[in-house]
Amino acid sequence: MLCEIICDHFKQPRIQFYPGLNTVLGDGSGSNSIGKSTFLMIIDFVFGGNDYVNKSTDVQRNIGNHTIKFCFHFNGDDFFFSRDTHDPEIVYSCNEKYEKVKPQTLTEYCNFLKEKYLINLPDLSFRSIVGRYIRVYGRDNINERRPLNLLPNEPSGTPAIALLKLFNLYSAIAELEATAHTKKEALQAFRKAQKLSFIPKIGVRQYKQNTKHLEDLQTQEAQLAADLGSGLLDMDSTLTDEVISIKKELSILRRQRSRIQSQLFSIEQSTSHENPSIHQDFSDLLEFFPQAEIRHLTEIEQFHAEITQILCNELDNECARLNALLAQVSADINELKLRLQNISTENYSRIVLEKHSALIKEINRLSQENARFDEETELVTAEKNASERARTMRNEQLIHLQNTINLRMAEINDYLYSGKKASPTLTFNDLQYTFQTRDDTGTGTSYKGLVVFDLSVLELTQLPIVVHDSVVLKQIADEAIETILMKYQSVGKQVFISLDKAPSYTGPATEILKKTTVLSLSKDGNELFGRSWNEKS
Repeated sequence: MLCEIICDHFKQPRIQFYPGLNTVLGDGSGSNSIGKSTFLMIIDFVFGGNDYVNKSTDVQRNIGNHTIKFCFHFNGDDFFFSRDTHDPEIVYSCNEKYEKVKPQTLTEYCNFLKEKYLINLPDLSFRSIVGRYIRVYGRDNINERRPLNLLPNEPSGTPAIALLKLFNLYSAIAELEATAHTKKEALQAFRKAQKLSFIPKIGVRQYKQNTKHLEDLQTQEAQLAADLGSGLLDMDSTLTDEVISIKKELSILRRQRSRIQSQLFSIEQSTSHENPSIHQDFSDLLEFFPQAEIRHLTEIEQFHAEITQILCNELDNECARLNALLAQVSADINELKLRLQNISTENYSRIVLEKHSALIKEINRLSQENARFDEETELVTAEKNASERARTMRNEQLIHLQNTINLRMAEINDYLYSGKKASPTLTFNDLQYTFQTRDDTGTGTSYKGLVVFDLSVLELTQLPIVVHDSVVLKQIADEAIETILMKYQSVGKQVFISLDKAPSYTGPATEILKKTTVLSLSKDGNELFGRSWNEKS
């Protein structure tokens, strides 16, 4: 529990608190601007809030930077802290003299409070728990018709989710929502891949056309395989393409072999003729021309013979080269023929193979398109079903929550009014809600409903405190204040309130206020900071 708050700038520097109800009491004339709401803002500040430094700007402007010191008591031990307005994100652990010992972040401090208050709600931070139920003028959560809202413009559904978490009813929903979120992300990733053309996208109409076309193509493939009668049905397009490639290469090699063989034949023909002897060659010439000089002719013919020998040597070399090349080409042809034999398709014509390959490719393309369509359909269905399961579970938990709160509010309301007045009711429609008292929309009844709601939540949950400013309580009829104060006392947790005009209440109410008042404020020097700055000097 919170034991005390100390500030050197207060008129009453030390304010100590009771385990139950704690009242900040104004004067009998209901004076304003004396510090009641400001002190409740400081209580919010002590419980980890920032509105005191962010919204009480008149205090910061007139008082300047100052330190709030405070002490909590948990399980027999006291824990001392201080927090400066100029650096509110740091909370200092202190010794019993409030001398700073160790700084910690505001988050670490709030986690400490959550642990010490024995709050076991993994889905909520400490501030998310207490912040909605510290209702002080200047904060945004005092709308009597929207008691679940922390802010007027809070995102739709957030207040209901926060209440589910406070009642520890959200874990089952969270698991289903996490599954739904995963399914949604998978669908989004799939559609993004379609948008970027990584995978094909078709509609229902194209899917039906593909299905019909696939049936036709598969019939053609089966018929082609049956006609060939050699197991072509099991041959995929990759294997068929390999056969076509081998046949094309074979055709090239065979043409190359024919050219080599033709060249070899020509060379062999050129080197197969023998030259007659020179004397025999010119004998007929001497017979007719006895005086002819054949020496020069013989020399010329000898030169021709030598040239012919050189050419014959070159032809022999070329013949050897061509024979080697022919052997290599023949070996390559035999290797390709062996590969064809292993594939067992050598007897298939190129046209048939190309037709089969085209059939297989088109079947694969259409099958892939339809498979992606089926996959998208499955993803859509999975995401829809997961979201619907989460929504169904959430609505069931909301109905349970609605009934639990309404039952407790009815009990508290009957206690306050002896069963004579209607109780407020909370109604959920999915994540939206309404809060009202049937057949009574008056201001006092509406604010009474707000108090009854907070008290029911305080009793039913691990919420450790409630804070109600006079702006909430002064709207309620004086005769009801007595029972409300009695209920505050009996709830078993700390409650902090501010009130005016103590003399106007009934005797028992006055006695309760006297016993629970921790701070009395009034005008003319008895304000929270000992002075008021709202009057002209």
